[in-house]
Amino acid sequence: MSKKAIFAQTADEYWVDVAAKLREDSGWEICYFIGRKRLAKALKLFPGAVFHTRAEIRKNQVPDGCEAVMPSPLDKPLLSSLFYYESIFLKMMDRQNYDGSFGYDDRITTYHTQLMYWKGVLEHFKPDVVVYRIAPHRSHEYPLYALCRVMNIPTIMFERTSLPGFVYPVRSFEEGSEIIRKTYAKLLTSNKHQSISLTPETESHLENISRTYASAMPFHLKYKLKHYRNKGDIAGPVPILFDVAKDLAKAFLNKKDDSERVPSYMHKRYHKKMGRLKRKKLLAHYNRLAKDVDLRAPYIFVALQCEPERQACPVGDVFGHQYLLIDMLSKLAPQDWKIYVKEHPSQFKEYQAAERAKSVGFYNRIAAMPKVEIVPLTYTSFDLIAHAKASATISGTIGWESVVRGKPTLLFGHSWYKDCKGVFVTQSIQDCKNALEKIKSGYQINQNEVKCFAKAVESCSAKGYIDKLYDKMNFISPEENATNLARAIHEFVS
Repeated sequence: MSKKAIFAQTADEYWVDVAAKLREDSGWEICYFIGRKRLAKALKLFPGAVFHTRAEIRKNQVPDGCEAVMPSPLDKPLLSSLFYYESIFLKMMDRQNYDGSFGYDDRITTYHTQLMYWKGVLEHFKPDVVVYRIAPHRSHEYPLYALCRVMNIPTIMFERTSLPGFVYPVRSFEEGSEIIRKTYAKLLTSNKHQSISLTPETESHLENISRTYASAMPFHLKYKLKHYRNKGDIAGPVPILFDVAKDLAKAFLNKKDDSERVPSYMHKRYHKKMGRLKRKKLLAHYNRLAKDVDLRAPYIFVALQCEPERQACPVGDVFGHQYLLIDMLSKLAPQDWKIYVKEHPSQFKEYQAAERAKSVGFYNRIAAMPKVEIVPLTYTSFDLIAHAKASATISGTIGWESVVRGKPTLLFGHSWYKDCKGVFVTQSIQDCKNALEKIKSGYQINQNEVKCFAKAVESCSAKGYIDKLYDKMNFISPEENATNLARAIHEFVS
C-alpha cells in the first residue's frame, strides 16, 4: 500500500536510497526530508520534496517549498498531553549547551517554537507515516516525534541490536517489538529441551561476550578508540589553545558577507575547545572520588551511560537523570549490599561532551548516597559483572552482556534486549523491590532462554545497518542494505 512519508533522519545518502526503493517498489511518496545538509541525490531524485537542514531548523528558518506552511498555535489540551515529552526535550537540549548559558527560558522557547512549526507541517502535508532511522534524539527531530505520538500519526524507526548486522523496526523505542515478544514466547514454549540454532555471527558474538571484555567490546567503541588520536584521550592546554588559534585564522580567512559569522563561529568553537579542558577537570574529580572496591562484598554494579547521548536521553526515559536510579537502588537494596557505580569508558574521551550534561555536583551527589561507591575506570565492566549480584543500566549494552554472562540486570530505560528473560524492566519502586527480592533469593539465568531470545531477534530482524559507521563492517553491500531496510519498513507499516 502506498504511503505519504516524512523522512526525519536523512543525514547520509543511503537513506535517500531507501526512500527511492520505497517509491520504486511500493509507490511511496516522500514529501519531506530532514538532514544535516542538503543531499544532491535527494534533490535530484525527489525534486518535489522539501529538504530541511538541521541548521535551518535550529535558526527557525523555513525551507524552500514550505512558504505556505504556517506555524500552528498550541493550546492547553495539546501541551498537557505533551508534558512527558517536554521534560525529555529539556534534558535533551544539554547537547547544545556548549557554553553553559543555554538555560530554561531558551530551552522552553525552542521547544514551543519547534512544536508550532512541526504541527503546521503535519497539518499541511498530512503524512501517513514519519520514518526515523533510530530513536529521535536531537532537538530538531524530537518535537516532531512527540506530536506524532499524541496526534496518532504512525512513526517507524529501527532498533540496532548487538547481534552483528541485525536491526528491527518498531513503532516507538518505548514500546519495543510486539513481533519479537510473540516469537520469543513461542520459542520458549517449543524449545525447552532443544538446542537453539543461531547464525555463525551470533554464535561468535555470544562466545566473545563469554570471554574477555576486549573481545566483546562493541564495534563502534573499538572503532573510536582505534581511530581517534591517542585513543580519544583529551590533549593538554597547549594543543587545545593551538587549535583555537587555527580556528580563528580559518574563520577570518573564510569570512563571508555576514558580519556576524566570525564572532559567532569563534564563540562556539572557543567554548567547544574549552569544553575539553572542563572534561579533563571532570575526569580528575571522578578519579579523586573513585576508590578500589571489594569484589567479595555483595553488590549491584551500576554502569553509567554516556551523556549527552541517545542512550541516555531519550532512551533512558525519566532515568536519563541517572542519579535517580542510583538513589532508588541505594534506598531499596538489602542493607548489607553495596552499589558500585562506574562511568562509561567513553564519557571523558575527545569524542564526547561530558561537560554539557554532567558536573562535579553530579558525581558528588551520587558519591554521597548510602551504600554507593565510585569505581575506578581501570576496572572493566566484565570485572564488575563477574562478582556482582546483578547489573543495572538505563539502556546500555552492559545489560545484554550481563545476562549472557549469567547475571541478571535491572533495566531502567529502554533497550533492544528488554524482553529477554533475566532482564528486569524497572520503572517503579515496586518493580525494583520485586526484582531485588528475586535476585536476593538466588534468581538464576537460563542460558537456553537467552539463546531463544537471540533466535527471536534474528528471525524478526532485517540484515543491514542504520548508522554509516557500521557499513565499515562490510557484511552487506549498500544496495542490499537499502533493499532490506526499505522492505522492512514497507512490510512493517502495511
